[in-house]
Amino acid sequence: MENWQRLEKVVRWSGMSVNAFAMHIGLKRSENLYQIKKGNHGISKELARVITEKYPAISKSWLLTGEGSMLKDGSDIWGQPKKGVPFYNVDISAIKDLGEQPVKPVYYIDIPTFNDCKFAALSTSNAMIPDIPSGAIVLLKEHDPAKILPGESYLITTKTFTGIRSIRSYVEDESKLRLVPKNSADYDEMIIDKNEIEVLYLIKGYVVSKAL
Repeated sequence: MENWQRLEKVVRWSGMSVNAFAMHIGLKRSENLYQIKKGNHGISKELARVITEKYPAISKSWLLTGEGSMLKDGSDIWGQPKKGVPFYNVDISAIKDLGEQPVKPVYYIDIPTFNDCKFAALSTSNAMIPDIPSGAIVLLKEHDPAKILPGESYLITTKTFTGIRSIRSYVEDESKLRLVPKNSADYDEMIIDKNEIEVLYLIKGYVVSKAL
């Protein structure tokens, strides 16, 4: 990975523009970073030091050489200990945003049964009640669209839809799938082509907080 590609990846994770990132790490001018983009300079040891002081979870070795992973083992981008499943206090409809820019987890859900999940978020829809109550925290595990288990509940993302549905086979056409809501009184079943699925997560479980 080239110097600028590594640097740009860190900037994207920071959620800032290049100019704002430069100011945040203490540079007087963002031109220093743009010189790296132009290929005139590499990432210096001093720049790597400055960046990793602001973002302790970033690997200095990775910044300088591109070897290994951007994040140090056991930490998230904010340098917090990473234990369990990160919970984001956003609705699952924001799944694409979670992948495109960093959103700080509120906390980590440390339940061994669910620790293979990628993240947890809120489900505010009534489409799957009573199986999944509105307001539940759902724990999601990445799933291969080619290995769908009929009848299981998934978070499905296509170009036009993001939501939780039970996926079932469409007998009339093997290239299609049925997306079935539990609450059929208020939500209609949908039929989609298998190749429409952009992102798929298995609903591994959910947590409900009771008001006392």
